Amino acid sequence: MEEIKIYDANLKEIGVMERKEAHNIGAWHITFHCWLVSPSSNSILFQLRSKDKKNYPDMFDISAAGHLLASEKVNDGIREVAEELGIDINYEKLYSLGYRVEVDDQDNGQKNREYQAVYMAKVEKKLDEFRPQVEEVAGLMWMHIPDALALFSNQINSATMTGIVYNGITNQWEQETRIVTVKDFIPRIQHYYLTMAIMGERLLENKYPLALS
Repeated sequence: MEEIKIYDANLKEIGVMERKEAHNIGAWHITFHCWLVSPSSNSILFQLRSKDKKNYPDMFDISAAGHLLASEKVNDGIREVAEELGIDINYEKLYSLGYRVEVDDQDNGQKNREYQAVYMAKVEKKLDEFRPQVEEVAGLMWMHIPDALALFSNQINSATMTGIVYNGITNQWEQETRIVTVKDFIPRIQHYYLTMAIMGERLLENKYPLALS
């Protein structure tokens, strides 16, 4: 049983609850989001979720993300990068963009009420240095930030991504190029992906501060 801290609408901690129950009743909780950008390729990394995921399978989302356990503080969420992507990043290398609030009632009955602690980091690793968690991750793909800006602002209808995708038949990670549209990404009420592309551009150009709302 996985327990998480729950909060009121003012981010005041009010107790602990089993994660599944928190989603069933729509209790506020905190999640950790970490976006990775590459200075050498001017790209932002998206994770392709496993086809076995209960929510939004086989869709693109944040580089790495997850729930905080009841015993954890926000900075402990950095473990998600190691667990999902198989690389180590020091928490001190992350840039905090603040909290994002998301409300999402899904068709499967799950009610999401999240305070999302959002971070971004520069990485100069090749994808063959990553060791993704195959139970969670079906692929890791880079999108050039100018393309991401154009795609998520509806200036273009599709964009090209390059990366690695897991082949369940050969049990190997294989290089792949894929053309995607916004429908290939988890739907968000706010312009989250566009905002992250803007922040990624600023970070790579050493323009500060970085923030979202």
